[in-house]
Amino acid sequence: MCKCANSVRGIALKNSHICILANSHISFVMPYVLILLSSLFLFDPVYSQNLVANGGFEDENICTEYKKNCAPEAWIATSLWSDYYFYEAQFAFAGSHCVGLSAGNISKPGVRNFIRSHLLCGLRSGHQYLIEFYIRSIHPILDSIGVYFSNIDFLYDYLYMRRDFKTINPQLWTVNGLDSPGSDPSIWQKVHLIFTATGDEKYIAMGNFKRMDYTNIKHADYKNDFYFFLDQVSLTPVDTTEKICPQADSIKKSLYSENARHNYLELQTRFYDRNPRAQPLLPKTLMPSIQHVNSLIIPDIFFKTNSYELSTENISLLDSFLNKLGSTSTDSLIIEGHTDSIGKFAYNMDLSIRRSASIKEYILKRNPLLALKVIIRGFAYTKPVASNKTEEGRKQNRRVEIFVYKKE
Repeated sequence: MCKCANSVRGIALKNSHICILANSHISFVMPYVLILLSSLFLFDPVYSQNLVANGGFEDENICTEYKKNCAPEAWIATSLWSDYYFYEAQFAFAGSHCVGLSAGNISKPGVRNFIRSHLLCGLRSGHQYLIEFYIRSIHPILDSIGVYFSNIDFLYDYLYMRRDFKTINPQLWTVNGLDSPGSDPSIWQKVHLIFTATGDEKYIAMGNFKRMDYTNIKHADYKNDFYFFLDQVSLTPVDTTEKICPQADSIKKSLYSENARHNYLELQTRFYDRNPRAQPLLPKTLMPSIQHVNSLIIPDIFFKTNSYELSTENISLLDSFLNKLGSTSTDSLIIEGHTDSIGKFAYNMDLSIRRSASIKEYILKRNPLLALKVIIRGFAYTKPVASNKTEEGRKQNRRVEIFVYKKE
């Protein structure tokens, strides 16, 4: 059930309008509800370092204008008026809330609804961050949902600087991180994506960034709009030694205090369009006192085909690397496995982890004193260094990377 009656340019909308949409398709949700709710306890460790506030959309914003819980705290949709907040557990992946956004309109071109939030901490240039979320739709549109990071508020940029979303290039696309790209889009799917920061990011926005409108969708979810649903958004540092900034709690409180929605939000955005706000510096995430010392890329030829077993013919490079590596000065040694995009995500994730483990095993045979300092990770095909559309590109993506750190 939706929580408030909004108005779209003077037309009153009943509380049940989106709920009728969801109830009419409840058959594809209910068989999975019990299974999905059993996953609730998996999120706490991740969310302790989450760089976005209210990623599960459970905290409700009470808008100033209608005194209703029409939106999630810390997140605002660009439509300003339309309902996009759902609060019944049967529609959410976990908990009782999720967001539904218009991905297009079957009669009007260019109709889109994006959602944006302010980051809790600044990202570090060159550092990598894992963004994960759950997504579904009854329409085959999940390959066109993008994630866009910017240092300018997307809400004002999109609405009042009149920037066409077609000119915006999101850094990440869900098609590159879906658990099961070819499966039924109406079932919740997890997305895993890796983002390399430039260091000036302040905002995150999500929505359908496809340049062209869909022409083969005949069924509208509400009026002429068709939707996708979003839940459990998290953004965490890939480097586990990188921690959330101490100011995150105060920034979160500030975001929660922004209660303008609907017409009040439209007036506010117009005001800030004429009177731009000074953007304070966003405090960066914290790093321990370590520095990067050395790295090594181990190509696919070190392994037997489609296997995690080391091929002994090409070990000399790794041996040379280990000969130069001291055990006493090493603070940590991180081994990351990567694959190309051929095959299922689960298979590639397992292969990337096993290849990292094989390298670790070989290193510890040569240098047992490093046992407590070695960390292994697998990323499957979420961090390509070349295009997966060519054999040469896929060959470059099949690799294991070793990073050595020492204390300053």
